[in-house]
Amino acid sequence: MIHSLRHFALTVPDLEPGVEFYQAFGLNMTERAPGIAVGFRCDGRDHDEVILVKAGDRRQLHHISFGADEDGMADLETRLAEAGVELLDKPAPDAADGLWFRDPEGVLVNVTSAARYPDHDPGDYHEPNRPGVTRRKDARGCPAFDTEARPRKLGHMIVFARDVMGKVKFYTEVLGLKVSDIIEGGYAAFLHAPGDSDHHIMGILSSDGPGFHHASFEMDTVDHMAIGARRVLAANGRQAWGPGRHGVGSNYFHYFRDPWDGMAEYYCDMDYISADREWEWRDWTKKDGMFLWSADGMPPPDFGKNYELIEEAEEEAA
Repeated sequence: MIHSLRHFALTVPDLEPGVEFYQAFGLNMTERAPGIAVGFRCDGRDHDEVILVKAGDRRQLHHISFGADEDGMADLETRLAEAGVELLDKPAPDAADGLWFRDPEGVLVNVTSAARYPDHDPGDYHEPNRPGVTRRKDARGCPAFDTEARPRKLGHMIVFARDVMGKVKFYTEVLGLKVSDIIEGGYAAFLHAPGDSDHHIMGILSSDGPGFHHASFEMDTVDHMAIGARRVLAANGRQAWGPGRHGVGSNYFHYFRDPWDGMAEYYCDMDYISADREWEWRDWTKKDGMFLWSADGMPPPDFGKNYELIEEAEEEAA
């Protein structure tokens, strides 16, 4: 079945602000169609993990793409047929191959045959010392002062939905993802891949309609997150929330607003679920699930706003 999140695509009114933002965030740009579409990827990746397409006068989630092995692709095609899900043509000539379809809330989804990326080389990472455990001896733990601190991979994304648990049912029973944790009985849900997987590769957050909340990129350490944050903010990036530590997933986090009021997150030290272990999901309160601590305290009032719906309502009012 699905083993990873491959990429997401947004339609945006202007490419240039996105180019500036994602390059400051530490991603490498690829030009997919001059003046029409650009892509961004982490170092060492052979595929775009973010795609921006110039279209319309507001930002909208265009599609989400997952990776699966060949057996998983065949199984998924059977499951989709049994569920009565219509297969679609790919939306553009340069779009990924594989299966294209819409989820129950109309979000365009792609699953493509792709090899699973191996674990990262830890490089010069030094084990942290703590009371009674000194794995790092006779070596300095501070990273080099010229560390670039660039994202390693697109790890997960959070999307909005009218019916969180209805969407969970589709992504688990048809696409084969598994529930990792839930917040407040359906306010939010977090899903992992059935093989070895980060705690979640996809999250679903309650709203009055579908949309894009944030995409999250893995960094090596909290130090790398802080160095990356310094770069983003120096390039006129907008602080959103953090740094802090989530309850759900346990990861350190730091969020920044993109040019269209979506968000991009740095994360590290996330819970990991092995393929041969059954993970016992928990129903968290909003407060405990959101964070153990944060330098900003509580999340900002608009942290859970679906700006795609807000923009849509403004257009209708005009």
